[in-house]
Amino acid sequence: MSIRKMSRREFFAEGSVKLSGASLLLSQYCASHAFASKEAPARERQKDPTMEYRTLGKTGLKVSVVSHGLAQLKEPAVIFKALDLGVNFFDTAHVYQNGNSEILLGKVLKEYGRKKVLIATKIPPLFQLQESPFEKGAMLERKTMEEMMEKSLKRLQTDYVDVFYVHDILDKKWLSNESILSFLEKLKKEGKTRFVGVSLHNKRIFVDVAEQVAKLTFYDVLLAWLNFTSSPEDVEALRRVRKMNVGVVAMKTQTGGYSDDTTSSLSPHQATLAWALNQDFVDCAVPGMKKMEQLIENVGAVGKKMSWNDRKILHTYYNSIKKKYCTMCAKCLPSCCNAIDILTINRTLMYFEGYREFEQARQTYSQLSNRENANACIDCSSPTCRCVNGIKIAQRMKYAHSLFA
Repeated sequence: MSIRKMSRREFFAEGSVKLSGASLLLSQYCASHAFASKEAPARERQKDPTMEYRTLGKTGLKVSVVSHGLAQLKEPAVIFKALDLGVNFFDTAHVYQNGNSEILLGKVLKEYGRKKVLIATKIPPLFQLQESPFEKGAMLERKTMEEMMEKSLKRLQTDYVDVFYVHDILDKKWLSNESILSFLEKLKKEGKTRFVGVSLHNKRIFVDVAEQVAKLTFYDVLLAWLNFTSSPEDVEALRRVRKMNVGVVAMKTQTGGYSDDTTSSLSPHQATLAWALNQDFVDCAVPGMKKMEQLIENVGAVGKKMSWNDRKILHTYYNSIKKKYCTMCAKCLPSCCNAIDILTINRTLMYFEGYREFEQARQTYSQLSNRENANACIDCSSPTCRCVNGIKIAQRMKYAHSLFA
């Protein structure tokens, strides 16, 4: 993997942007216990940040190690600040905010300049409106996906994207589906995307899908769930993917984005992001950043090596959230006598409690069928649903139903 630092002037050949405006704000985060000693010289703590760029697998694209996930972003000023700080890779999707995410990015890039940035967008190949994607979903026809792509490009105000992902893979067979492959081949042939990849959220099939991506030569990039709670099996699967020269982009790096009063001065979110960036198979991470403070804090993690103290921070942080943060290991599923979708319901609570996005949580919950949602938990008295990490599943399921049903 090619990794090197370069100056902003070198990276942006035209229109170099000075970073002095961000220096003071960034120093507040860099000076925290997480990544700098209190006794560190003030001059050293306050110097301008240097963004790091890595090669995204066989694409050859030079991407900022901290790139920008736009799923919940609504303020264009955050994108402009990201550009000022050296972020050059922006991740959106056809379905984010009903298309408003792509529209927002398109407006910013119309002003800033398309050639200076890299764009990734996604389309889910499955109908996922009010139906359950696990039982009643139907594969989209190629024509429908083509129409969705045209709409995405129009929103983004561009003729092409740099990476296009098949969004939220639910079955490794999708990777060799004839309709999907022909759609992707046409996109590349017509120049509407430079490279193609898949996004992998589902931990139940994580290793199988990653192995398939590594085996096939068609896909250029894998966008996958990764943080310090990931299983060794998942980590090794991603390592094998990168060995096949497929670019690896890490998402969900912040373990739900929970606030933690007991370690607030230690910036645990910087530590979680630094952990991901320190993995030798990771080309970049795309944390969701909707606030200026989140952006500045995350950029402050660039170039930080994991020390003993940083690992202690992660341990403390995880202990503070483990009773509510679901690692999606799926070990609880066989213990549920009602066979509800515990993982998705826990994800809705993460959206609500961690991201503070009630509407996203409610919409996700509404996609579950009556058999999959927590309705069956209301009157259930069976002592089942065991979590290896100590989450009180029955209690959490009832809480979710009371919030989102």
